[in-house]
Amino acid sequence: MIAVSVEWVSRTMEALLTQDGRSIVYRDGATGHDLVVTPLSAAAPSGLLPAFVVAGEAIWREATGNGFSLDIVREPQALLGYRLRRIGAGHFATVMLATMEATAQVAGPSAIVINDLNALWSAARDRIDRRTRPSPRAGAGAAP
Repeated sequence: MIAVSVEWVSRTMEALLTQDGRSIVYRDGATGHDLVVTPLSAAAPSGLLPAFVVAGEAIWREATGNGFSLDIVREPQALLGYRLRRIGAGHFATVMLATMEATAQVAGPSAIVINDLNALWSAARDRIDRRTRPSPRAGAGAAP
């Protein structure tokens, strides 16, 4: 598999979020305020794109066992403190479809709440972990 262009993913997400027309909201836990983000900022590699793509990767990993080899780095000037630097594995279509699915799962009637991507990611990780953990009965002398 070859690297996927972060720029292409960014531009495509911006177009999709613009076309969708819903508000993109980040709920600031510190202040209690809802911050509305433009599609351009939401889709930027130093904007909310890392959150979208990480959630998409969780969906893809749960379905296939494979990730996107994401390279996300700390960047103090970034909207959430992180920037998506590289997508090292997968195909453009796979990354976009998984990211679109994650977005659809958290989208409400009038807004996409970014904070809900974390809950989606956590739930997928929990399901993956449960599947990979040995069953409590496995090897415990259970009769065939």
